[in-house]
Amino acid sequence: MPELPEVETIVRKLRRIVVGKTVSEIRLSGLPLRRPMEKSFAGVLRGRRISGILRRGKYIVVRLEPHAFWLIHLGMSGRVLYRPGAATVTRHTHAVIRFSDGSALEYNDPRRFGLLAAHEARSLRELPELTSLGRDPLGPGFSSVWLLSALRATRRDVKAFLLDQNMIAGLGNIYVCEALFHARIHPARICNRISGEEAELLVHAVRKVLRRAIANHGTTFSDFAASDGEPGANQRYLRVFQREGLRCRRCRGMISRLRQGNRSSYYCPGCQH
Repeated sequence: MPELPEVETIVRKLRRIVVGKTVSEIRLSGLPLRRPMEKSFAGVLRGRRISGILRRGKYIVVRLEPHAFWLIHLGMSGRVLYRPGAATVTRHTHAVIRFSDGSALEYNDPRRFGLLAAHEARSLRELPELTSLGRDPLGPGFSSVWLLSALRATRRDVKAFLLDQNMIAGLGNIYVCEALFHARIHPARICNRISGEEAELLVHAVRKVLRRAIANHGTTFSDFAASDGEPGANQRYLRVFQREGLRCRRCRGMISRLRQGNRSSYYCPGCQH
């Protein structure tokens, strides 16, 4: 599933090539994604100019003029691809957004867990999909003081807490595993048993793994590709994720895998306590 670095990679690439373009035509597959698209979707986009692109959690947010927003969530397998000319429509292409200069954006999603939505609104605060999102881990609100207070208020395991989009928006399984490794915290640790020093280490670790992944254009195992079709390179730098049975590069112990909920957690028993 694309996480914050993958979404940020797409946003940065799209920002350079589609801001200023005007939507002229919308073609939809008619198949539902995570939820059926509103009948108003095409009408909100058509004729509007893209004035900016930003990220909120795992959402791509396209700002339109006058006074509208287009939201894209990639779900498990979604891709947004830019085409300077004719679009390449396949059975997994669920939207083609064509611009007045003949270029287009395609939204492809084989598993159809993603989301496309459009709202006439003046502010991000009016968008229902974003109202429940937690703090951005690269934003100023994600501090060790806030994190420690939030951790002390719950007895959940720290892995589940970090994955909760209502608490911290944008983290997924890959980068939570990696951040916990860098902070030397076991993924099954109970939140209210984490010290102030560990909370500070965790904030730094989260930011470190996210920034490195963005610099490497995201992590690609199978599905993820940026808007230009290029895969990410960050998989070369992962320390624990999907490295079960391999040696830890820090202590030379063996990387293990733990099942938590419906996800696998990768960690080093020798380093993480």
